[in-house]
Amino acid sequence: MVLVVASAVLALTGPGRWSADHAFGLAPWPLWVPVVAIVAGPVSGLLTRAVLHRPSVKEGTAQYAHTTD
Repeated sequence: MVLVVASAVLALTGPGRWSADHAFGLAPWPLWVPVVAIVAGPVSGLLTRAVLHRPSVKEGTAQYAHTTD
């Protein structure tokens, strides 16, 4: 959560006067770009977690037993 908040703060505040963007004269992104990135990052992480989630199997259950045929 700390990394998400730190990334959001950096994305919303933009480059400072000591940044490479400022040195090369690059204009900051429009506000909607960092907002989309801030939303898309956690949403994609949660979606990946939901799609790849496997329930844990407890020792001693039928699913846990290995068969040797």
